[in-house]
Amino acid sequence: MRLSGNTCLIFIILALLILNSSNAQSGHQQYIEKGNGLIALQVGIPSKAMQAAIANKMANLGFGVGVSGFTNPFSWGRNKRNSPLRIGGEAGYTYYGRFLSDVNINGSRGDYKTSYGIVQLNAILQLRPSLPEVVSPFLEVLGGGNFYLSTTKENLTAIESSLGITAFDMGSYSSASFNKGVAVGCSFGKPHRDQARFTLRLSYNWGKDIKYVVRNSLAYNPSNGHLEYYTGSAPVRYLMAQLGIGF
Repeated sequence: MRLSGNTCLIFIILALLILNSSNAQSGHQQYIEKGNGLIALQVGIPSKAMQAAIANKMANLGFGVGVSGFTNPFSWGRNKRNSPLRIGGEAGYTYYGRFLSDVNINGSRGDYKTSYGIVQLNAILQLRPSLPEVVSPFLEVLGGGNFYLSTTKENLTAIESSLGITAFDMGSYSSASFNKGVAVGCSFGKPHRDQARFTLRLSYNWGKDIKYVVRNSLAYNPSNGHLEYYTGSAPVRYLMAQLGIGF
């Protein structure tokens, strides 16, 4: 992905506003903010190129949760002070749905369900006002990994499950892709120390291809007696919108 000139300008202006706010606060605040974090619900919005790996009935969206935590590196030493810089990371899971495959095994038909989602694990450098304000914007650069995870099991009916019948489990399939991205956001609320505040965050993530289980590719191979499926690949490019509580 290439950031446009206008996008880069927006990031530069936001960074300057944060730094200016931090400079204005210095010298008269005794409280040292050691860190901050976020617990949020999230919505994954894949790009058109990535939608081949998603192809669900939820408008190709994904839903999940994410958490992040940060520390002020200038609060570590003996001469503690406030700073606009934060170092931290995030972890989250986005569920992208499931699909059913009708499989014929020697004349007997059965349904198998494949559930899938993506785990994100990123290290983050964050720029934000040194101390909370009524509106505290932040800017982030992130890098890490996206991990596609799927499981395929026999799709039992409610009656079969109630009878204690165990579903045949084909196991899981996973793949990984290096991830990098940028994010912007804001926290809103009274700027009291350790005060939980409403936070909105939007990130754009891009990376190498991720492999996935192709929808409806599950089939029985009579030559070896195994159930098999095909895998495809698609580039990792998606928006992530998060809404939650910052602290």
